[in-house]
Amino acid sequence: MSSSRTYRLKAGEPLPDGAARVARGRIDHAIDELRGKTDSTPEEAVHEARKDTKKLRALLRLLRGEVGGSTFARENACFRDAARGLSGARDTDAMLETLNRLELPEGLGRELRKAIQAERAGDSGGDRVAAAREAVAILKEARGRVDDWPLERQSCDAVCGGLARTYRRGRHDFRAAREDPTVDALHEWRKRVKELWYHHTLLRELWPPVMDAVGDEAHELADRLGDDHDLAVLADWVSLHAEDGEELFEAVERRRAALEAEAFALGARLYADKPSAFVGRLRRLWDASESEVRAP
Repeated sequence: MSSSRTYRLKAGEPLPDGAARVARGRIDHAIDELRGKTDSTPEEAVHEARKDTKKLRALLRLLRGEVGGSTFARENACFRDAARGLSGARDTDAMLETLNRLELPEGLGRELRKAIQAERAGDSGGDRVAAAREAVAILKEARGRVDDWPLERQSCDAVCGGLARTYRRGRHDFRAAREDPTVDALHEWRKRVKELWYHHTLLRELWPPVMDAVGDEAHELADRLGDDHDLAVLADWVSLHAEDGEELFEAVERRRAALEAEAFALGARLYADKPSAFVGRLRRLWDASESEVRAP
């Protein structure tokens, strides 16, 4: 990937320029994936494009106080809609991946795999192509508006509000999920965790060893919550489409219990700070990084 597409604000780069560069880079990468201009399979291309839309939405949340409510609402809805059209194809792909990781009797696994593949075959032809074409059109329009995003401030003030909001919501959702670990509560928490990970990726140059360490922990947590959600989706699908899924349900429950225990342990560390302390630390890193750039 070229440096111009890197999902990272560069040291010494004006924040408005960097944010616009990052946005255009993610949009261009998603379009290339959906147009078949990469080495990805069609399934991988959908997955990569959806990840790009999530990174774009995380960038917007980081800059929410800077771009303003109307711009945020318009572009966030745009990227959400681009991803939503691709979600059906991705859901069946994820179910197959999840099923392959479960330890099931060979016959049961084979029969469920055939059923899911049959559903994917029905959805992945013209529907997949049409969804990709629609997403490309949405993203191309959004790219043309990036230069109009109201980005002006160079200071940490441009991002501190977004950082505080993301961390505060993640901390709240962590506590809610720990108290009542429903599928929806865990999924909502996962969204905030991924934003925390993406924000640390964007701001990596503030202090790479520290930002990488926290970002990696958030990544690990997001993966566990993602695996948990995929298992829940698979179990729900089986309950509607298979007559006998008892063995699968038992395997799913065992794996989900282990994943959630690991997730809550990680979450307790990631969300140990109060939002003010979390943002204060990053502000100090920002100031130190700015001083280093200005030093002769």
